[in-house]
Amino acid sequence: MPPTRRDHLFGAVAFAAIALARPARAAEPLAALVGVWSGALMDDGRSYRARLAIAVDHRATLTIVDMAELTLEASQFELSGLDLTLEWKTNNITFTGRLTGADALTGTVVQDGKPAPIAFKRGDLFKVDRTVLPPGPLTPARLNRLLAISGAPALGLAWAFKGGPDHVLADGLRSADARTPVAATDQWHIGSDTKSMTATLAARLVEARRLDWTTTVGETLGPRLADMNPAYAGANLLHLLSHRSGLPHDAPDPDGRFSRVPLEDPRGERLAYAAEALKQPPLARVGETESYSNTGFVVAAAMFEVVMGRSWERLMREQVFRPLGLGSAGFGPPAAGGRLSQPLGHARGPDGRLHPETRRARADLPTVLGPAGLIHINLGDLLTYLKAHRDHPTTFLTEASWRKLQTPPFGGHSALGWGVDGNGSLGHVGSNGLWWAHVFIDQQAGMVFAGAQNAVTPEAQSVMQQAQEAAKHSRGEVYSRGEV
Repeated sequence: MPPTRRDHLFGAVAFAAIALARPARAAEPLAALVGVWSGALMDDGRSYRARLAIAVDHRATLTIVDMAELTLEASQFELSGLDLTLEWKTNNITFTGRLTGADALTGTVVQDGKPAPIAFKRGDLFKVDRTVLPPGPLTPARLNRLLAISGAPALGLAWAFKGGPDHVLADGLRSADARTPVAATDQWHIGSDTKSMTATLAARLVEARRLDWTTTVGETLGPRLADMNPAYAGANLLHLLSHRSGLPHDAPDPDGRFSRVPLEDPRGERLAYAAEALKQPPLARVGETESYSNTGFVVAAAMFEVVMGRSWERLMREQVFRPLGLGSAGFGPPAAGGRLSQPLGHARGPDGRLHPETRRARADLPTVLGPAGLIHINLGDLLTYLKAHRDHPTTFLTEASWRKLQTPPFGGHSALGWGVDGNGSLGHVGSNGLWWAHVFIDQQAGMVFAGAQNAVTPEAQSVMQQAQEAAKHSRGEVYSRGEV
């Protein structure tokens, strides 16, 4: 299985958990399989750790340990004797295996048709630091404690209250293999937090009357893609940007043909990727089911590119970065080729430690996936972007467009590139498998928050939630470096 497959699985995480159908019941007893199993896929020096939990009621969950323990519930469960088959339909993942000993479950994980062997051992074998600090403001000392809990080489945190100053803190190392410290002005890869930026670009194009929210895939891409599955023809921008299009999580790329290095003009490859996605059978009818999809954002960007005659990257610079003053924003990893002018992303090696990814062709997902999650930016500029979504400046978008971006168009919790909680606050988390980023707009408190670390670890989500709560305790605080 090429690394692209697992990076796609582990590399773009929604604000909320993905809901899957209840698995079918198996006829045979499964007492010998019930319990927790731990295993890892190995590829090109990277370790992808996973935990499989099998329950007595014929249910199974897969936990991606280093993706902040993201847990997916199986949509299908089949057991024949000691042979087990599990499926996670939304992510196009299957596991087939057999109990080969009292404490050994050996099999194969297949994603998008590409197999990789995995050997699970019974038990929860991966150490996770579940420390929760006592409540208090977000000080440099607390940041240092959270960095230690995170297990990442570096951690950056930023927040601002309405009417108050920006706060940006950073601690740790740009690379685990060097002694260069991170700086408050450093850039971080924000993964799927990019999605709201792509939706913001859509709003700008709608206001310019180049597109409409109801513009469909069939209208824009249909004439260019003769073999498109007609089930997608009626999917419009609202469907694509709120995970309601029925498109799969990712398009197949069995040969790894989509470039993982910068392209002078990505439009050709992006349209080809959209074509692959639009050939696939839909997971559900358009508008029916909320199913997290990177491909929806790539297809939307391909629509922008066809209508505007310019790449998504160029449009982002012209319509979002420059008008909002996001001077540090760019595409792909912040530092290429192992240079330490910016932090490097990290992956876990076979020795269990985190190592910097210095190979440019392995440092990010394919370039075509930019609209779904390939932007880097420093935390100060990220706060500027979040404050725009909090304050709704009408010099950038009308109030109606801001509301459109932040309201789930078909119910549920997915707005356009945002997750929305019960209080109306907006958030998202993202990762390309080497970085972790978290953004949140607390509407009631008037606070914006951003955090990032240059590795994905089991503790990432807990650390970001603790940091976010500490930021809420920091209104009007004056800090000393020794405080916790």
